[in-house]
Amino acid sequence: MTAVFDEHRRLAAPLAERFAEAGFRLYLVGGAVRDSLLAARSDSGPAERVVGADMDLTTDATPDQTKSLVGAIADAVWLQGQRFGTIGARISGTTVEITTHRAEVYVSDSRKPVVAYSTDLVEDLGRRDFTVNAMAVDLADGSFHDPHGGRRDLDAGVLRTPLDPETSFTDDPLRMLRAARFVARFGFTPEPGLVDAARRLASRLEIVSAERVRDELFRLLALPDPGPGLALLLEADLLVHVLPEIVRLPPAARSRVLGRMAAAPADAFARLAVLGLEIDEPALAGRVAALRLSGQDAGDVLGLARTVRRVVGAGSAASWSDEGVRRLAADAGRHLEEALDLVAAVGFDVGGIRVVVDRLAAVGELDDLGPALDGAAVMGLLGLREGREVGEAMAWLTDLRLRAGLLDAGEVADRLSAWWAER
Repeated sequence: MTAVFDEHRRLAAPLAERFAEAGFRLYLVGGAVRDSLLAARSDSGPAERVVGADMDLTTDATPDQTKSLVGAIADAVWLQGQRFGTIGARISGTTVEITTHRAEVYVSDSRKPVVAYSTDLVEDLGRRDFTVNAMAVDLADGSFHDPHGGRRDLDAGVLRTPLDPETSFTDDPLRMLRAARFVARFGFTPEPGLVDAARRLASRLEIVSAERVRDELFRLLALPDPGPGLALLLEADLLVHVLPEIVRLPPAARSRVLGRMAAAPADAFARLAVLGLEIDEPALAGRVAALRLSGQDAGDVLGLARTVRRVVGAGSAASWSDEGVRRLAADAGRHLEEALDLVAAVGFDVGGIRVVVDRLAAVGELDDLGPALDGAAVMGLLGLREGREVGEAMAWLTDLRLRAGLLDAGEVADRLSAWWAER
């Protein structure tokens, strides 16, 4: 057993020695333990291959004591999580987060957890989300601690909470969403009673910040197949608190959009954009706003959804003209290729439009779809000063580029002059 964690222990040895010398214990905990055990029993090679740059650790030292012990050997220390008992550090290229043993609960009307520290590892592990994350390895002697049967559940593919699920989900309601991610990622089967408990407590998600809900949702949507997780959210009445627009759809449309989200590329933005095939843009914009996306990210989701909707709505790709594709490309910008891939992934035929796009792209027709002349050239050619008329001419040139494609500068100038004389 200890050999599975040898590489983790080697990386953390200088830190573990300092804690031991000061009379404290330091444990590897959480996902690193779980994933090492999974890797050790798989055909993917030695468990050391799952060792990344980050390690989650827990200790009986207080945050202030941890900060003092870490500071002497760390290349960098960050304290953003100190009020929740977590000290972050980078030591010889390895990033660690060290959290004091704790019990974390939410009060009924608060979005922020109330943290109580403990010196008992077993108590700390009992407050973890699931048994498969409630295993620890003592970095000093390599001893393995599994008071809640996490390894047994890992082997059996069972998702179970260390305490009863109502207590666990009451402590941190976000764990209900995390359950969906674990079902989708690992293929776990929820223990009897877990889904029922989530259904009874679903409304407690309202006390969790929108940002935490969004981050957990996006972790699910970034998995290769989020379908089982989305199905669990629907079954447990949690989806209405996360993506209520889906729940409000008629059953056939709801099934359609869930299937398309699962079929879409493993990207949270792409899977949100698919929702735009069943709801209108204002509704999607409202959901994006509720998820507290940045302006840039919101624009990416809505722009992608708009392009997808336009491609799907056009019907047969054979109807796409060169001008139509240029106009689509001008509006879609960098989303064009992503949108075509997304439309194809969710089951629509893009063969015809793909032929036109590839042909135009090959000769530079989709590069720089703006006007062929700049403002100074337009003013010089037409004898104008800055103002509304220059703007009209630039708009006409942009439209010419989209209608006629690439033209040499001389022909553009001639056409502009002729249009201006006749306007």
